Amino acid sequence: AIMLNDKRVYPRSSVKWPVTMITANGALEGVTTNVSTLGAFIRCQKPLNPAVSLFLKVELPMGSPLQVFAEVVWASQASPEDETIAPGMGVRFLW
Repeated sequence: AIMLNDKRVYPRSSVKWPVTMITANGALEGVTTNVSTLGAFIRCQKPLNPAVSLFLKVELPMGSPLQVFAEVVWASQASPEDETIAPGMGVRFLW
């Protein structure tokens, strides 16, 4: 399905890859739900605040893990009223 209102220039792939996020306060585990060359959405229990920098280690299906610095752009908390909202955060890769 092509979304005509999607303003992203770079295509995103819906992929579920395990990811370890290393921050100044320790490590978090999560899973990607979509990834592009510019960033990713990561589902995790305790999303970080925007502007937080982190180091990502993404377990790819084949080959070495993807290791890249990233910055949190936005975060969504779980909503008790709306179960379709998954807790997680959008990150921008800092290549």
